[in-house]
Amino acid sequence: MDRVLEIGGYAAAYAGRLFVSAGADVVRADVGATAPAWASDAAMEACLHPGKRRVALAASQDQLTLLAELAARADVVICHADSADAVAALGFADWRAGVKVAVTPFGLTGPKRNWRATPSTLLAMGGYTALMGDADRAPLSLPGHYLEFQSGALAFTAANAARFAGADKVVDLSMLETLMTCSQFTTVRWHCAGELRSRHGSDFWFVVPSELFRCADGWAYVNIVPQFWDAFAVFLQRPELLLDPRFENNDLRMANRAALHAVISEALAVLPVAEVGRRALACRVPVGVVQTLEEVLEDPHLRARDFWQPGGGEGGEMLRVAGLPFRIEYT
Repeated sequence: MDRVLEIGGYAAAYAGRLFVSAGADVVRADVGATAPAWASDAAMEACLHPGKRRVALAASQDQLTLLAELAARADVVICHADSADAVAALGFADWRAGVKVAVTPFGLTGPKRNWRATPSTLLAMGGYTALMGDADRAPLSLPGHYLEFQSGALAFTAANAARFAGADKVVDLSMLETLMTCSQFTTVRWHCAGELRSRHGSDFWFVVPSELFRCADGWAYVNIVPQFWDAFAVFLQRPELLLDPRFENNDLRMANRAALHAVISEALAVLPVAEVGRRALACRVPVGVVQTLEEVLEDPHLRARDFWQPGGGEGGEMLRVAGLPFRIEYT
């Protein structure tokens, strides 16, 4: 069983959670206050820390000694801190662990290694913020802890790659660069088509139709890449769309976006979301009905895959905690 030491913010905490799910013995060293939680501290505790052992280390010279001792017993150390200097101040360079992963906003090297940043400023610097929101309104930012969890997932992956290679490694993970690895569609549009993405509300823009539409009693989002076009026309019960020269391919559908959206709006406006879901399943098209939180919690697919896991809340209250999007099956 791998022994993992987890130190610092939510990226390390999420990586530690993945290690717990893979059967590792994870110790979390609490070395100071963490950043404010998007939901609540109790929610983050229930989501990120079940199955871990915990040790609280007060800021002192003894803290450095104890961290070094814990690191020496670990196969993997994951440390998420605010800057390169903050990582160094914990004694990272001297830790005798097989694989050490440092997660910081800009990495351990380079001119920005000690710049101050939050997930929101990193999302802006990485170009994400410029792409979200309505074109004529202020840009938006992603909610929740998207950046920390993406960074934690990459930290988990990189640490395991080093372990499988059988090599002692120091992994220097930049959160800004993590964002850049997730921007493949944006870079592909530029390199292959010379097009710069911009924000268009809920319309994905380059693939038509990909937009949010009102139904009789709710909303549905459609995302119809070219290979689903024929089935989508059947879903709408508008077979004449397949013969309409305005909509023969994606480029033409982009050029005639408003006309196509009007046809879709007319077709969906009279349908209850239950019927939209039934048709989407029957026609096998990517149309998603917008669900309430209560409906997500009772989603039959998530229930069948045991996605929601029991967790302990404050005062012994039992909660349903989100599971992981993958399973590891040992054969």
